[in-house]
Amino acid sequence: MTTLYGIIFIISLLMIGAYFRVDRKRDAWLLMLFVCVAVCDLGYFLLSASKTLNLALWANRIAYAGSVFLPFSILMMIMNSSRLSYPKAVPRILLCVNIVMLFIVSSGGWLPIYYKNVSFEIVNNSGILIKEYGPLNSLYKVFLFLYFAAMLAVILYAAIKKTVVSTKHSVFLAIVVIGNIAIWLIENAIKAGFEFMSISYIITEGLILFLYGILQDYGLADTEAISAKASNLQADKPSPEPAQERIRFNKEQIDDIFNNWSALKALSQREKEVLQLLMQNKKRKDIADELFVTESTIKKHTSSIFKKLEITNRSELFESAKKYINKVQ
Repeated sequence: MTTLYGIIFIISLLMIGAYFRVDRKRDAWLLMLFVCVAVCDLGYFLLSASKTLNLALWANRIAYAGSVFLPFSILMMIMNSSRLSYPKAVPRILLCVNIVMLFIVSSGGWLPIYYKNVSFEIVNNSGILIKEYGPLNSLYKVFLFLYFAAMLAVILYAAIKKTVVSTKHSVFLAIVVIGNIAIWLIENAIKAGFEFMSISYIITEGLILFLYGILQDYGLADTEAISAKASNLQADKPSPEPAQERIRFNKEQIDDIFNNWSALKALSQREKEVLQLLMQNKKRKDIADELFVTESTIKKHTSSIFKKLEITNRSELFESAKKYINKVQ
């Protein structure tokens, strides 16, 4: 068992490395999530490797340190990825609540409030704590339930307000949260000798990292959006597009432009996809629907394309493209 927990802890450290590779925006809440998982898994490993009651209690406190702050980081991460604004006092208040909860769950061996009595045994070379729960034990379950409820509420609200990139992302987040709830309930019901949540946390990290990778490809995983006021979010709505001359380039011309026009090398892959559709004179809304992103995201990509090509609008884009085609013909 100790070896298994050790492997899980090593995987959690590798996942932190994966975070730095995938999350180019360096979302502090996402990093906190990954650190919390590593701390939690470290506690499980140290508890399993403990040889005395005192060491086991400290290992248990380390595991709880990760577990207590984990739902906090997930909630904030969900609010961030859903692009919801909130008062600056919210994370501070939640942080204070979490610190109080950490003190309660870490009181074993000091105060009889979370554990009335606790003893230590070694079973199959693995240390375990024998616990008799105290009056405040149920408070931790309420604490987790409220966090899970808040996560689902935020996901539902974001889906209704359409602040997420699509309904699929809302469903994805909901599945991640509900999956962890299910595993937590099963673990509490069967009273197994293994912490299945340690594996669940790793799976959750992988799924969330996958989601963040997608969001960043779409240009939506922007951590600055979380601190924006509602008025700023309103201002970010796409403005009407000016009428453009009905210019279209055929497939052969577009292929020639993308294969040989050196100025396009500065564009990202996503910007090239947007540019191909712009060349077909499609509207922002149609491009957004085709690429499964928001119209506001297409507006950002379009602005970036114009800046890199040193132009200001579609008319100049078409003129530059026509000049290039006439030059090579």
